Amino acid sequence: MSITRRSFIRRTTAAAASVGFGSAFSRRMFGAETAKSPVRLARIDDRRAFSRVKAAVEADNPGIRLSLVEIDGEKVLRSAQGGMRIFWLYRGAGEVFLPKGYRTQEGDGEPLPAEYKPEKVDAALADAIEMFEKRLASVAEKATVPVQAIVDRCKDGAFRGNIAGDLWTLEHAPRPWSTDKQMEAALAGLFRQYREIGFSFKQVDSFEAINAGDQLIAVAEEGVRVRGRFECLSMEKVDRTTSHESAVRRLRHLMDTAGGCNPDFDPFRRLPLTWYPLYPGESGDGVNWVNSHVVNIPKETSPTHFHPPKAVGGSIPQREMYLVLDPKSYKLNTWGRTASLIVYPDLRDLRRYEQHHLEPGTFVYIPPGTGHRGLDVFVNVLTIPGFKPHNEYYIDRDVRDLTEGKSPYNENLLDIKNYRRIEDFL
Repeated sequence: MSITRRSFIRRTTAAAASVGFGSAFSRRMFGAETAKSPVRLARIDDRRAFSRVKAAVEADNPGIRLSLVEIDGEKVLRSAQGGMRIFWLYRGAGEVFLPKGYRTQEGDGEPLPAEYKPEKVDAALADAIEMFEKRLASVAEKATVPVQAIVDRCKDGAFRGNIAGDLWTLEHAPRPWSTDKQMEAALAGLFRQYREIGFSFKQVDSFEAINAGDQLIAVAEEGVRVRGRFECLSMEKVDRTTSHESAVRRLRHLMDTAGGCNPDFDPFRRLPLTWYPLYPGESGDGVNWVNSHVVNIPKETSPTHFHPPKAVGGSIPQREMYLVLDPKSYKLNTWGRTASLIVYPDLRDLRRYEQHHLEPGTFVYIPPGTGHRGLDVFVNVLTIPGFKPHNEYYIDRDVRDLTEGKSPYNENLLDIKNYRRIEDFL
């Protein structure tokens, strides 16, 4: 059931779908505490606590190194071990130097600066986009949103932006996506070409602004020159010596693909690094080793869910992390709410749950097979190896039914259950 902006505001101070707790507590336990919680949580400013979370992440993910980086002045960000290293700003602001000739798939949100020029649209792509727009009525309901988002990126004779996230959504829609066979074939063809379209290139050397939530990438011997005063969480894949993504992703220049955890109220959902699909129905992980999306999650639209410990499609099961950001950095209104995370440590016993207080600068590690639901939080959701297709299962109906309504659940999302038995995934 969707939540409108008006009904959301009416219910801001009304019945909540979560159990409240005082902000002085970092966690409250409910039900019998029969086992140690799998979730690891720390404030980044507490270096000792963060080191314990870091150790858990690295133990579960061999070949990945987690670290914190502080910038005060001018510096070149580099890989620490010769791999692909990603930096996510979580506090502060600065500038990054981007040279003439730099190419990026940004610009489908706020326009890029005037010194960028979009690459010429291939004639075949232009024809396909025109067809998508004219024949949108032939598209199935569940495929309409991603197809419309693809169409919206074509403006003023140019195509801007990365449609990987839209293709991820399209892949989840049942086929056929369109009753028009030519449309169906053209949509499938996007999976072969999307990594080469949507670019703009820079025509001068200059520094450009970066802010909390933005993403930077240094790979092998290639550094990224920055200046300012900001702090980053860094993750490096030590055996990846190339990058499938450009060096910078800035939230302001990315399309707001509101949906998923937040389809309506104060919608903010930007995808700095999403799943790169190879083809519809793919298995394995392809080029993906970590993904990121920054989203504002109100409790009314947040589903309780889990990622199975044995990945659907094979390879690595999805591990999720929260890097909590300050909503004030993007002028988001929290309406006096307190951010938190509900966790179901044992999916076989949904009577037992935890509620963790969250604040900007909190880092959380959630292993697969752990039920969870973010409440009223502005967060960079990081996942290893990424947002794997068909590896998210929604459990609000089971939480209600199996606990007789005694554990917290989202009453608005009971109808999105997408499995038969939890035990089949454990």
